[in-house]
Formats: sequence, C-alpha cells, structure tokens
Amino acid sequence: MGADDTFSDEDSECPKCHSKVREWQSKHFQPFLEHWKKGEFLQYRKIETVPEEERRRKDGSVSDFGSFRRTKEYLSDVPLMFAGKVPVHMSCGNCHAWLEAYAKIVKGRFTGVVEVEADGNPKELVLIKPETTAEELRREFGARLSQLQDSCNHNKSKWMLMEWAPGHLIPGKNLVCLQCEKILDTKTKVRAR
Repeated sequence: MGADDTFSDEDSECPKCHSKVREWQSKHFQPFLEHWKKGEFLQYRKIETVPEEERRRKDGSVSDFGSFRRTKEYLSDVPLMFAGKVPVHMSCGNCHAWLEAYAKIVKGRFTGVVEVEADGNPKELVLIKPETTAEELRREFGARLSQLQDSCNHNKSKWMLMEWAPGHLIPGKNLVCLQCEKILDTKTKVRAR
C-alpha cells in the first residue's frame, strides 16, 4: 500500500458492472494518507503526537503504533486547489476493472467523483479559473482596450454626434476611430447650416 490520498464518494459507480466504488486514490498532491469526503475542504490536516498516557496499554507497556493523529485543524486556510479536477483511480471490487476518474473541486471543496472510465488512460490535472467579478472583467477590458487604442494608427475615423446616453443627443460632435473607437477630437458646438 502506498501513501495515497483518498477521496470518498458514496454515489460513484463502476461504468462496467454498476457496482458502487466508494474510495478513490490519488497521488497528485503530496500524498499523506489524507481522506476527504464529499463537501470537505481540500487541505491537509495538522498532525499531533498522541500523549504517552493515551498510548499506554492495560499491561503498562506503551504502544509505538498510533504515535501520531490528525487534528481537526487545517495546515492552511487556503485550499490545495480552488476549482478543478484531480485525477483519481481505483480498481472495481466486483469486476476488477481499472477505473480512472476525477475528483471535482468547487470553491475549495471536494464535490464528488466525475467522468469515471473503465480501463481508460490516466487523466491529467484540470485547473478551472475561478469565476471573476464584473469589476474584474471591466478592469481587464479597460486595460486591453487601452492597449488597442495606444497601438492603433487611427487610419479610419468619422465624426459622430455626441450622446450622453443612447438616443439622448447633446450639442457637439466627436471624431471617433472606427477601429479602436478612441475619441480623437471633440467639437462641442455644432453650427447650423
């Protein structure tokens, strides 16, 4: 037996014989015999030494087995992975098929085993970029638009009426680049002809 981490999912099953496969192993992180159940935070737990008094047998001798135990505290408040899929594997106890799958991670928590394949090829780690906020998208768009406008030659432009909102004209015109939409010049008063 290796030092594999384990993911438990009561609902996963073998695609060949449809028997339940509850335990899945992974050596993806730094395998330390950690065990995660559905809904649990994906981080290693701290380990502490078991006091000698608790390891003392009835005959007075002290057991060396079980000198360490996991606490309920995590090593960090940051998950090992925020969003993605961790490759896991197991052999079906019923039909003995070799199974490859993913442990799905959402918002730093294990949500279940997905995409189970019998006798498939080993899977690769999948990182999913966390959802971004509208503010982050606006900031990213603004930065990219600024780069486009700074690098544009402004070869084609057109005078357009000014609007403070669509359909609401104000007196004036803007000279706008048709490629990058940068306002190149403004005339605030329009002369009637």
